[in-house]
Amino acid sequence: MALESVDVVIVGCGPVGAMAANLLGLRGVRTLVVEKELSAHGQSRAISTDDEAQRIFQSAGLEGDLAPGFNACKTLRYIDDDLRSLAEVDFSKVDAPLGHDLGAFIQQPRMEMAMRRGLARFEHVRLWLGHEVLSFAQDDEGLTVRMRKGASGQEVEVRARYLLACDGARSFVRRTLDLKLEGTTALEHCLAITVNVKSPEPGCANYLCGPTRRGFIAPTALDEMRLDIVLDADADLEAVRRPEHVRSIVARYVGTEEMTFASINVHSYHSRVVERWRVGRVFLLGDAAHLMPPFLGQGLCAGFRDAANLTWKLARVLEGRADASLLDTYEQERRGHVTSIIESSDAMGRVMMRGGQVVARLRNLLIQALYHLPVTGTFIRQFKARPTFALEKGFLLGGQRGKGAPEGTYFPQPHVERTAGERVLLDRVLGNDFAVLTRPGAAPELLRQAHALAAELGVRAWTVRSPARTGEPPADVLVDTEGRLEAWFSRYKADVVVLRPDRYVYGIAAGTSLDKLRLSLRGLIRPGSSGDGAGIRQAG
Repeated sequence: MALESVDVVIVGCGPVGAMAANLLGLRGVRTLVVEKELSAHGQSRAISTDDEAQRIFQSAGLEGDLAPGFNACKTLRYIDDDLRSLAEVDFSKVDAPLGHDLGAFIQQPRMEMAMRRGLARFEHVRLWLGHEVLSFAQDDEGLTVRMRKGASGQEVEVRARYLLACDGARSFVRRTLDLKLEGTTALEHCLAITVNVKSPEPGCANYLCGPTRRGFIAPTALDEMRLDIVLDADADLEAVRRPEHVRSIVARYVGTEEMTFASINVHSYHSRVVERWRVGRVFLLGDAAHLMPPFLGQGLCAGFRDAANLTWKLARVLEGRADASLLDTYEQERRGHVTSIIESSDAMGRVMMRGGQVVARLRNLLIQALYHLPVTGTFIRQFKARPTFALEKGFLLGGQRGKGAPEGTYFPQPHVERTAGERVLLDRVLGNDFAVLTRPGAAPELLRQAHALAAELGVRAWTVRSPARTGEPPADVLVDTEGRLEAWFSRYKADVVVLRPDRYVYGIAAGTSLDKLRLSLRGLIRPGSSGDGAGIRQAG
């Protein structure tokens, strides 16, 4: 009997696995998603996304009818035990360079269902529910994955070129490969309470700064609130779950009228990263690769970045449009990025969640003082503590980022015009492949070279134009309606920029020649047509 064959097997269909499958589906990659459970997880674990995660959601084509309804965070407050505001961030007054809200909350089951519905768009992507992976074996050409159907117990085998482990914190794939999660687990636990309510406070999230209560409260949806309460190291983990105790906590912040508990769970705080993100043809993503404390709300976002980073590279290699060495940059880029986020999240936890009457009261007095000082007050109000990390090494011009250089930074996504009066987000024009952009007023010779470079990459070149010029823009011109692109080119003194498909900056050029950019890409990235999305095929 012929063995079923795909390009990629994804183990696990949580948010990260589903996102990876959608991104691969858009690129025509024949993908099989294997999920042990028969239905999506019914409880919210992740509750927040940042603007980069929302941009990735956009790139996967999951807006519109498929979107789960991001609940924008309009206000963030730091409050004490008496519910007095120590400091506040009004997000309507904070710059949002990526075209999405800086922070938004989600109801995870709805998001997962939206992403699973998205998979139905692709004939070449299949989701096998109720299938448990039993083993996998690698060889020079690919992998053989053995799995069992839950209902019948029948065992089946599938051939694949690559396997993505998106099977969570207790990853079967990671354990099979005998990979260790390196790092620490905090002594404290978190009591996570999900409450169904009629009408939560619209868009307002609160850091609880104690000293008695420490944690976070946010409306994850228009009918749901989430409370994450930090427990003392010596807390009785059974007693804190009791309904009377939980109700006394919730009543303080939400009220108890017309309220029901959707879930009550206790979690540990982990700061861990897997020792290797790739073993041969197997890659680890999301919680299978890293566990991070929740204080910056970056767990789900980091998993989405894993998927966005790896999927375009896999698609390029599978199509023969990139050298296989490109896949080595996945761990190289994501490890440093994730480690920086974990360190920042740990630091935030130490500052904001530290208990004790004296320490907490001194901290709160300091927050109030800083909030009312000109420089530090602006820092807090403009939410400059939000995590923005660049890729320090990997698939970048020169292989690593120089100090203050644009390579490895995330490119902004303003609204642009292609035809007079029609404003759209930048990525909707650029698509999901490489992009070459030239600054306003670039010399004709530079434009010619930019178009030649774009042709070598198999993409289009775009020229940025100031909105001051009138008339219908040519087909290859983007009108910079917000001035963000022109400001970016000016900041980095760049004439041309090459953007990666995940919208990180590969490299820039200034002057009269693009030879350095062209030579750095030649041989590694090649033009060609994308896959035809032929679906699961039969291999002899």
